[in-house]
Amino acid sequence: MITSDSVNGVARRGGLGPTARLRARRRGRRDAARGVPRIAFTVAAAPPGGGPDGMPPSIEPPAPEVLITPYVMEVRTAARRATEQLRSSLIGREQALISRLRAESVRVVTQYDVREDPRPAALARYGLWVGQWRTSVDRCRSHAQAVVDQANQRLACYWDGVRAAHPHFGRLARRPPGDWLPGRVELDPSWHRPDIWLLADDEHARTATSRALQILERQNTYRADGRSAR
Repeated sequence: MITSDSVNGVARRGGLGPTARLRARRRGRRDAARGVPRIAFTVAAAPPGGGPDGMPPSIEPPAPEVLITPYVMEVRTAARRATEQLRSSLIGREQALISRLRAESVRVVTQYDVREDPRPAALARYGLWVGQWRTSVDRCRSHAQAVVDQANQRLACYWDGVRAAHPHFGRLARRPPGDWLPGRVELDPSWHRPDIWLLADDEHARTATSRALQILERQNTYRADGRSAR
């Protein structure tokens, strides 16, 4: 059951404390003072007659994907490792449920595809277990998303420090947009497809589990349309 305490705990883990923010900004300023990132910025075309008041031409920011500093890699790697550990812990914790689902998948496929004798009650029980699995993944995903959000907050503070101290950023032709965050961390898409972790090795195809999930989905579709599942 998801309680207010668990929700608040996730929210706390998703936040970044003042000390961590200060350290990230300090690292950004320190890197900027050393010329990191070491990227050749593109000089913007100067207007006819040169820049105003003899100012040097402005420069264009490099593409975000090339602004991957050691600190950015450190944050991204730590976040990826943490989310992978969460996934491994989830699978280990729910191993009994996963084994039960895989065994029941064989029975569902045998009953519906081999014997062609649908048993809605058995399929409903199977659907209940699938729902339990998906709920467990949803809860774990909230923790994984908190890890990702915290990593992105850390990167945002870091880049604030870089922009404040890097000699090139003061000459940008235009300010980066508000969502500019080179090296942004994203949650692995598989977190939004929890059933894929139930499958053995073959990416959805030729397993009893994948076929049983298809049968369950068809049953739910028929019910939503008010038709028989047979």
